[in-house]
Amino acid sequence: MIETSHNACIAAAYRKAHSERAQAFAALFHWVAAKFKAPLNQPVLTEPSRCA
Repeated sequence: MIETSHNACIAAAYRKAHSERAQAFAALFHWVAAKFKAPLNQPVLTEPSRCA
């Protein structure tokens, strides 16, 4: 999101809101990553693509 501000007070509010959104997104991402583990072993990571 691109935001422009007309004064320093609004610019500070935009920075604070951006920081809070980033923290909320990170918390959600960490929660999802912790809840749904998908273990990958070495053969899964090294098999050639079947589409090639």
